[in-house]
Amino acid sequence: MRNEKLALLHPYIGTWKTEGLTRAGDIISGTDCYEWVAGGFFLTHKVNVLFGKKQIQSLEITHYDDMEDVFRSQSFDNAGNISISTLKIYDDIILIFADTERFKGNFKANTIEGLWEQFDGKNWQAWMDIKLTRISDGQ
Repeated sequence: MRNEKLALLHPYIGTWKTEGLTRAGDIISGTDCYEWVAGGFFLTHKVNVLFGKKQIQSLEITHYDDMEDVFRSQSFDNAGNISISTLKIYDDIILIFADTERFKGNFKANTIEGLWEQFDGKNWQAWMDIKLTRISDGQ
């Protein structure tokens, strides 16, 4: 049976223009695309961005963890990296936690804006500001 909390992910469905800037001065530009897997139990998130001069492509799959009452995701990128994250959504606030990265952002109708931070072994450091603007609703 599909958990009703999966409906919290529905506003993300579609294609988004991605823009950002790292604290090191690298410009981020490209697209993010969110789609349901048939059945609506899993959400795919495809990333295709230029991070400075480096092309980053990844596939993330998100599901709802009923036991822990959170979203879980696994991401696989074109450099062979695998990342496991926990996501929480409260009203218009989005929180993402991984071992060495975290995100706090806000969802507003057709934009998502927020700050990614990285853990340097002792402290969390601001890493990049990011903004996604919806360009298609996936219909």
